[in-house]
Parts: sequence; C-alpha cells; structure tokens
Amino acid sequence: MSYTIRIEPTGHTFTALPEETLLEAALRSGININYNCSNGSCGDCKARLLAGEVEASPSDYRFSAREKSEGYLLLCTARAASDLVIAAQEARTSKDIPLQRITTRVAKIEAPGEAIRLLHLRTPRTRTLRFLAGQHARLWFPGEAAIDAPLAGCPCNGMQLQFHLRRQAGSPFIERLFGELKSGDTVELEGPFGEITLDDDARRPLLMVAVGEAFAAVKSLIEHAINLDFREPVRLFWLADPAIGHYLENHCRSWNEVLDDYRFVPLTSAGEEPDETAIRRLLDAIAGESPELAACDIYIAGPPAFQRALHQRLVDGGAEADRVFMPRRRARLSEAGA
Repeated sequence: MSYTIRIEPTGHTFTALPEETLLEAALRSGININYNCSNGSCGDCKARLLAGEVEASPSDYRFSAREKSEGYLLLCTARAASDLVIAAQEARTSKDIPLQRITTRVAKIEAPGEAIRLLHLRTPRTRTLRFLAGQHARLWFPGEAAIDAPLAGCPCNGMQLQFHLRRQAGSPFIERLFGELKSGDTVELEGPFGEITLDDDARRPLLMVAVGEAFAAVKSLIEHAINLDFREPVRLFWLADPAIGHYLENHCRSWNEVLDDYRFVPLTSAGEEPDETAIRRLLDAIAGESPELAACDIYIAGPPAFQRALHQRLVDGGAEADRVFMPRRRARLSEAGA
C-alpha cells in the first residue's frame, strides 16, 4: 500500500510507503523539499499538515505552541497513515539551496579505466548535502588546493556523493586520488555551486550532450528526471576520447528500462576536446535521433569552446537559445584554494 501526498502551494504530488518518512519519499520522487539534518534536530523540513493522518516519531526539535495548534510536523520523522495534503517549502532554483561545508569520507574508489576514477564520498548522517541535479562542488584535502567537479549522483541521496575525475597534471588532489587515497580518508567539501539545473516543470523533450568525464553532470540530470517519472523523450549523446572511453556505457543503456522514450548514442573523438570531424558527426547523429530542436530542452556538458560552438549551431538549426543550457564542464582546479 502507498499513499499520495500533495504539496501546497506548488501542487506537486508524490507517493509514500507506510514504512518510509515523508522526507525520504519526497526525495526519492525527485521533490526538492527543504531539509538539513534528516534526524529531527534542526527543523528545516518543517511542514504543516492540511489534511490526512500521520504517524510521527519523537524528535529533539521543539515546536512553538502556535505551530502545534496549526498542525506542524517534521517530514524527516513523520510517516503517512493516509493520503495527505501538506504545506511545505521546496527549492525551485539554485538560489534556494544554501552553501554548505561538510567533512566527508571516502566510501569507495572505482577505476573503470586507467585515466578515470569514480570517487564516492559519504557525508555524516546528520550533515547530508542538499543540491540540485546539474550542480557542482569544491573538494580538497586540508592545506591543499581545491578541485571543482560536477556532482554525478542523484539529489535524492545527499549522503552518498559521486564524482568522475580524470587524470590530469598539476592537481595534488588528482595525484592523491590516483595514488594513495583509500576508503575512510577525509575529504573536505563545499557546495553546491552552479545555476544550471533541470527545469522540473517544463516537461519538454531532453537532448543531453556530454564530452568525456563531463558526462557526470548529465548523469545527475537524467537520474533526477527518472525520479520525476519523466515521460517525454530523452536523447543522450556521449562523445568520449580513447583515454577514458564510455566508462559507464552499460549504465547508460540500463536507462532504457526506466525511461519511456530514450536513446543512447555513444560517439568517439580523437582527443579530450572534440575536433571539427567529431562535432559534425555529433550534429548528424542529433539530426537523425532527436525530436524537433525547437521543442527540446538541451544540456551541453563539455569544454567551453565546444559548448559555445555547439550552442550556436543548434540555435542556427532551430533550437531556442534560452533553452540550451551549459552545466559545469569537468573537474578543474579551483581559483580559490582551501
């Protein structure tokens, strides 16, 4: 059995199982609900019950007498006992997400190729990271320069964070990642940054283009769309050079099982920065696979020169200029050290 929860004033709805908290259910469904500690201490996920019945666990947070009389509850400690209507705050844009600084630990490091690492970080249970799909964060070790990289995971789980990092010279962080870094080591994190996120309400076909490890940002966007039960067409074009290849190709193909109208088109380029031949091949593939450009929201993650060039060509081909978005391209050294 599951229950339907409607949020006011947005009118967004999600389903909740009796055994999960309303916060867990909302995040699983792609709802960018306000929260912080997730354990009943801070009150940031406070909401008002307008209709229905809930079961709530004890918490450290103390409501005022007025809040009690008006039916306030904590989404992180309340479970649905019927269909509900609640009044709650949602993050609508990146400006609604606070800047956070968290000490994380390495959960695991995957090596799908010699030149690429998938870094999995775990936050404390009481300090999960709130972010939106398409944003990025700054990572560093104490006393060393920071590196800035896209968040590759789904915002539904801010305790398990993922980053795709390529071998590159001049970065102490990358050198340690490809060297002695191990599970349990501490990594400092600050974020999220970035204003390019998924437009949850647009419901337009999605055209996603990624170059190399900048695929990380696109992965986050698509996984968020999946949680939103996205029904519009999704097209993913991934240009990868031989050094790293399409290191999560099987994962990309698995999205066929959860998206109604999805195509994955892997393409190759001679180097990290696609040359003119690769760009022409990409444009030909887009022309053959994608819905009408004017109908699409388009996301391009790659080197800045490539983003600008492809943006212009897509607009020349009929795309709406203000519906072509360019999230953070790839991991890079931060201008501001830790």
